[in-house]
Amino acid sequence: MLIVRDGKSMIKLPAFISDGMVISKKAKIWGWTKPDENVSIEFLGNVYTVTSDDTGRFEVVVLAENYGGPHIMTIGDTNINDVYVGRVWLCGGQSNMEGSIERTRLLMPHHIVEDSRIRMFQVEKGLRFDMPANNTNGKWRTATGNMDDLFAVPYFFARQLLTDDPTPIGLLCTPAGGTPIEGWLPEEIVQEFPGYYNELLPMKDTGFIEAETGKGNIRVQSWHKKLADEDIGLAEKWESPDYNDDTWETRMLLDPSGLPKHGAVWLRKRVSLPKHSGKVMLKFGRIVNSVKVFVNGQQVTSVEYMYPPCVCTLPEGLLKEGENLIAIRIVGDSNSPHAVPGKEYALIGEGWYVDLSGEWKKRVGTDMPMCGSGAWFYGRPCGVYNFMLAPVLGYSIDGMIWYQGESNTGRTDIYKDLFTAFTKHMRTHFGENLPIIFNQLANFGDANNGIGENWAKLREQQRKCLEIPNTAMSVSIDCGEWNDIHPLDKKTVGERMALHARKLAYNQDLITDGPSVLKAVCNDGKLTIHFKYGVGLWAKNGYPILDVIDKTGYAHKFYGIIKGETLVVDIGKISAKYVRFGWVDCPSVSVYNAYNLPASPFEIEIT
Repeated sequence: MLIVRDGKSMIKLPAFISDGMVISKKAKIWGWTKPDENVSIEFLGNVYTVTSDDTGRFEVVVLAENYGGPHIMTIGDTNINDVYVGRVWLCGGQSNMEGSIERTRLLMPHHIVEDSRIRMFQVEKGLRFDMPANNTNGKWRTATGNMDDLFAVPYFFARQLLTDDPTPIGLLCTPAGGTPIEGWLPEEIVQEFPGYYNELLPMKDTGFIEAETGKGNIRVQSWHKKLADEDIGLAEKWESPDYNDDTWETRMLLDPSGLPKHGAVWLRKRVSLPKHSGKVMLKFGRIVNSVKVFVNGQQVTSVEYMYPPCVCTLPEGLLKEGENLIAIRIVGDSNSPHAVPGKEYALIGEGWYVDLSGEWKKRVGTDMPMCGSGAWFYGRPCGVYNFMLAPVLGYSIDGMIWYQGESNTGRTDIYKDLFTAFTKHMRTHFGENLPIIFNQLANFGDANNGIGENWAKLREQQRKCLEIPNTAMSVSIDCGEWNDIHPLDKKTVGERMALHARKLAYNQDLITDGPSVLKAVCNDGKLTIHFKYGVGLWAKNGYPILDVIDKTGYAHKFYGIIKGETLVVDIGKISAKYVRFGWVDCPSVSVYNAYNLPASPFEIEIT
């Protein structure tokens, strides 16, 4: 919280009204001082004088005719420097909006470049259940220098917008991983949904969170202490290159057989290398649930969570010519300890590559019961709204981008109702015509089985949210990874959202959508599915797979044939009621139009 002096008065400003900020042409500025106190604000040669209310809060709207900067805004007798007038976007959701540039760099390092026109404010992450906060922590940062911890989707969104419009862009970022939509709602809305309100009530009891956190910590710490006690002396021996592992079982790295349900497993592999120099990167895929990696007896990295990739640059000189030992300790507390298939496991040097996905020596360290869960409250209603979102409400923005929904899969029935209430609430604070662009969930799940429907059902709820005026849905059904809830391709997601922004906020006349289903008509056993934006219809990875649901609820699978801007299938004498496309968590086939934009999965009634 910035504190400035106006004569003898103390003025407090929100953290995001500070050096380096981006504001709109019509920008609301507020803060706090003594009740009934006059405050002066000067910007671009205009002086605004405002009197605080009986609580000490003051508010004023400052105007600018042109985009650009840097400018100085003076509040009282203190200057706020490096202020730019530009486009401001609120960027919210959960972990895929929070995903860092550092992780995306693993996939596309050459697409990440500095751009001083992009400024990002990342709201401090946290929870509060008693009442909304009025301020947060953070600072404005430019997309220059070390940007690895900046959020990737907002960055690529802004980069794409800047390709044909140099207007500076401010990104006010509020995402938090693992948060359901109800976490982003205020209490007065949650009260309208009794089930969620009942989840909130215990959170408001004095001492409840502290007590549950304490009990959860004891459960988790006790489990890991018992595991460590069982492993005493093993690590020192099994990570050492001198240890003889000839009696260990030889297994393929990705072979899941013989693993404990929970506990620790050790893997060892000897790798012979030629003489080499320069940087060497170790890529060890993704590990469930946590991992420590040792090279020639030295720990080189660890990952304590099942989703981040296990990647590191090895210390120079650690690898030697000839034989080298890589030892891995995997701990599974809530899952079987294993390496996730389909990821890259390799040593990568300058001009050479060693695949590590083959045979390893394996030994179970300790077989344990499942670890008791710790206390985790990010899934409860109102918590992130009160702590993270409430403080920024009212800051002048041009629109909002939203990537959320993973934490609502499995309980999708009222997602549209919740999101509708959310958008209505946002528009009471940011303007009734606020453009809202949301991303439909990417493909994720076991592509070998392909039978899950929870994500498909949530995607359909998201598609129905397009009934909300002045919204757009970015489709990312082809951007996911079947084995990773956090896919690395944030560039495509950000760019597709920017395409919608150009239409909704920049008023450009563009095709922004892939093929959007209009109707499904059945005549004499021939089912025809019609699309808007279906010009140049084509399919990737095979024929489009359609599920035709008969009146008993049975799903008949067919391959659709592309004819012009329609999909056609002969269903014979089936008494069909609905048709679905992409109705699995991780569909294998995508359909595009001539603009290379994918069709959303859908369910539609047959007429």
